[in-house]
Amino acid sequence: MVELVLLLHFLVVLFFILGFPISLFYNARLFRIIHASALAAVTLLMVLGIPCPLTILEETLRQDQVYAGSFIAIWLNRILYMEGFDPKHVLFMDLGFLALVASSFFWHPTTKLTPPGHER
Repeated sequence: MVELVLLLHFLVVLFFILGFPISLFYNARLFRIIHASALAAVTLLMVLGIPCPLTILEETLRQDQVYAGSFIAIWLNRILYMEGFDPKHVLFMDLGFLALVASSFFWHPTTKLTPPGHER
């Protein structure tokens, strides 16, 4: 179960990272708003010093156990928690990424999707 939560956590982080170029490419308004809002929520948690709910769930399920030999779990953990980085640096990177995503609404405005046959 812990590995499933860790995998979900990894997929959420992947959504934050890959969602930005994907949202710029497809320029779908709803996707961009969901992506930016979710990123803003996570950034707010970081600024307030509140741990991510998925991190709390993972730690609760793990109950201070080490990853018992699971290669995937060990590497996902290393990637997710950015071992060796100062938490302040991670926060600044996150704030910078949020600023980039938010500013993209100005330098690459969204387009409203219209159903086929309703183009002007």
